[in-house]
Amino acid sequence: MINFKNILLVSILLTSGHLFAQSINKVSNEAKSDLQIATENLNQLRNSITNEKIPISRKVRELEIKAKKLRTELENNLRLRDNREASLVQLEKEVKETESDLSYSLDLINNYVSSWYSRTPEAEKTLWAANLSNILDSPELTSGFDSFKSAFQGIYLSIESIQKTAGGIFFIGNATVPPEGIRDTGAFFSIGPIIFFSGKAGSSGLLERAQVGNQSQTQLLTTKSVLKSNPARIHLLSPKTSKLISEAFSSKSIGSKNVILPLDPTLGKASILEKGELNLLEELNKGGIWIYPILIFAALSIIIAFLKSSQILKIKLPQSGISLETKYLEPFDTLRKTAKSYQGESPEILEEILYELIIDAQVKLEKALPLVAITAATAPLLGLLGTVTGMIDVFRQITNFANPENSELARGISEALVTTKFGLITAIPALIAHALLSRRIQGIISKMEGFSAGLVRLKQENLSNRLNDIPDESNS
Repeated sequence: MINFKNILLVSILLTSGHLFAQSINKVSNEAKSDLQIATENLNQLRNSITNEKIPISRKVRELEIKAKKLRTELENNLRLRDNREASLVQLEKEVKETESDLSYSLDLINNYVSSWYSRTPEAEKTLWAANLSNILDSPELTSGFDSFKSAFQGIYLSIESIQKTAGGIFFIGNATVPPEGIRDTGAFFSIGPIIFFSGKAGSSGLLERAQVGNQSQTQLLTTKSVLKSNPARIHLLSPKTSKLISEAFSSKSIGSKNVILPLDPTLGKASILEKGELNLLEELNKGGIWIYPILIFAALSIIIAFLKSSQILKIKLPQSGISLETKYLEPFDTLRKTAKSYQGESPEILEEILYELIIDAQVKLEKALPLVAITAATAPLLGLLGTVTGMIDVFRQITNFANPENSELARGISEALVTTKFGLITAIPALIAHALLSRRIQGIISKMEGFSAGLVRLKQENLSNRLNDIPDESNS
C-alpha cells in the first residue's frame, strides 16, 4: 500500500516537471519577442526624436528671441509710462508754483494800489475816487487771472496821479480848519509832497502827505470804501506865512508868471516839533503829585550844597610848618590856641582835648550834609514811583478803551517818565556834591589830626626843656 503511494507520487512529480519546463520555454520566447518589438519601437522613437529635435530647437530659439524683444519693448514702454507720469507730476507742480507766483504778484499789486490810495491825502482822494471805484467794480476783477488787467489799471492811475502832482495841480475841495473844526471851501494846490490850501473864509495852510499815509491805514479797497472820504484837515501856520499863501492863490497872482509859496523841507514836522516842545513849567505840571517832593528835595539839596560849599571851601589848610606862635585860619587856630594855653604836664590829656575840638569841628562841617545824601538816594525812588503810577494810568486807559490811539499811549508814557527824569536830574548832582564835600571834609579832618599831633609834640618838647632848665637854676 505504501509502495503504491510512493510510486504514484513520483509519477506525478515527473509529469508536472515536464509541463513546467515547457511553460518556461514558452514564456521566455514570448518575452524575447516582446523585447525585440519594444527595442524596434524605441529605435523608431529615437529616430523620430532625432528628426524632430532640430526644427523644435530652431523654433524654441526663435521664440526666445521674440520673447526677449517683447520684454525689451515692455521695459521701454514701462519706462516711458513712468517718465510720462513724472512729467505730469512735474508739470502739475510747476503749474501750482506759477499760480502761486501769479497770486503773490497780484497781491503785491493790490497792496501797492491800496497803499498808494491810503497814503494819498484826503483832499486829493476826490480826484481819483471815481476812477478807482470803476476799476474795482469791473467784472474782470473776479475772473481769475484776468484780474491783472484791473490791477494794472490801478497802477496806471497811481502813476497818473504822481505825474500830475509832481508838476502841480489845482482842484477845489473842503477842508477842516482847526481848532474849532470849521468847514471851509477853497482851492488846493498839490505839488510834490506838499498841498497848499486857501479857503474862501480867509483860512490858509498846508497839508502834508506824511500825516495821512501810515502803514496801519493800508487796507483792502472796495467800491464803497473808495467813495467815502474824510474832510482834509489843514495845519495853520504863522500869520505871515498864511497871508503869503492867500496872496499866492488870489486871482491877481494866478495870472502872473511868478508866484511865491512858502516851502517847508521837513513837510511840517518842524512846526509839529516846535509845538510839541514843552517849557519847564509845562513839563513839571505833567509830572503829577510826585514831582513836588522831588522838587522840595532838589531845592533843599541845592541850598545845603551851596551853603556847605561856601563854608568848607573857606577853610584854608596850613602851608607852613606847625608852630605855637604862628596864627592860622579857623579851625586850626583854635587848636593852636588851646594847645598854647594848656598848662598841664600830660600830653595825653592835651591830645584828648584837641581830639574833642576836632570832633566838634567835624560835626559842624558835616551838619545838614546827610540830607544831600538822602536826596541822592530818595529822588530816583520818587521818580520811579511817579513812573509806576503813571504807567498804571496808561494801562487803565488800555483796559477801558478797546483801541486807544498810539499817540495817546505815547503821551501817557512820556508823562509817566517825567518824574524819573527829574528824579535823576536831582539825584545825580546831589550824589556828586555829597561825594566831593565829604571827601573835602575828610581831608580837612585828617589835616587837623596831623596838625594836633604836631602841636602835642611841640608842647611836649617845651615841657621837657622847662624841666631840664630847673636843675640848672638850683645849682647856680
